Amino acid sequence: MKTRRTAVVASFAAATMALSAGAAMAGTDAIAYTNDAGWGGWAKFVSNGDRLDVCDTKADGKRVHGELIYTTSTGSYRRVVEDTNGANNTCASKGGDIPEGTSVTVRVCLKDGADGAEQYCATKHGTA
Repeated sequence: MKTRRTAVVASFAAATMALSAGAAMAGTDAIAYTNDAGWGGWAKFVSNGDRLDVCDTKADGKRVHGELIYTTSTGSYRRVVEDTNGANNTCASKGGDIPEGTSVTVRVCLKDGADGAEQYCATKHGTA
């Protein structure tokens, strides 16, 4: 009887730890929209896959510039993605591994060409 009770307690403890670990590892997505009238584009951090998606949504002749900014124990990083193929076509995306629990900042802007000044910028925060 004592062995059976020990096995039940051990099983319960293992299940509780597994559920707790899963919940702790869940990140939070973050999406930022440009600050122009009608939102010319957006950038979104997708925590499941540590991916930055950037999308142009307005036929205004501008490109959408997105950045994912984060710091880990090995340094500070900035992942840049631009959607350059016009509004309502395919979006641009870039993934890469980020340590779980890392705070991230998503920044999005509009640009007039590759070397244009950034305009209508916005930021949001999430967690890998």
